[in-house]
Amino acid sequence: MTDVGPMDLIDDEDSDVEEGIDKQTRTKLAYNLPGSMPNNGRPIIRTKCLKIAPTGRSWAAATTEGVLIYSMDESFVFDPTDLDMDVTPEAVEKALSEDQHQRALFLSFRLNEDSLIKHCIMSVKPTDIPAVASSIPFRYLQRLMEALSNLLENSPYQEFILRWCQEFCKAHGHSIQENFRTLHPALRSLNKAITRSHQDLSETCSSNLYSLKYLTSTITKN
Repeated sequence: MTDVGPMDLIDDEDSDVEEGIDKQTRTKLAYNLPGSMPNNGRPIIRTKCLKIAPTGRSWAAATTEGVLIYSMDESFVFDPTDLDMDVTPEAVEKALSEDQHQRALFLSFRLNEDSLIKHCIMSVKPTDIPAVASSIPFRYLQRLMEALSNLLENSPYQEFILRWCQEFCKAHGHSIQENFRTLHPALRSLNKAITRSHQDLSETCSSNLYSLKYLTSTITKN
């Protein structure tokens, strides 16, 4: 056994045929156990650690092929970037409790957990939005736009989210233009969310305006 897998699966031979038995057949004979699916020559990974979530609905394995996450919940997506020992949900909450909103948001981007990212966005004070928005690296812009699009469709704090949209567009407009093709799907989703929000607010405002006019005319007559 090596760090990259079983020694028998490492192809260090000059020929695929040895003593009349090809390597693929020899691998099947060696690793196909009763009741198991055929291996078909795929490498066998080595598991160094296995942890089960307290809920019993997901578990993780540290293997020679990376960290593997399995969950019974379809909405669960674990796809972190630049992950290390200090990047944890606890670290995000600690940064928020210390009013380090910029650090908390960056940590949530690295964890790439949707609920954490939205929580950090909503935790930023309105007066701090311009500073935090302008400090976001380009590699996180697409993820930020996706989160803002979803918040616009599901959050009642429309003015707050639109302020975020305005500030990050002002701060990163040039980068967005230069990388339009890469960011186009996220921009399109954000534009749809803003347009839908504008239409909903317009209908509400128009309805309220006509109601106010009617009430005003009624009071005047009385």
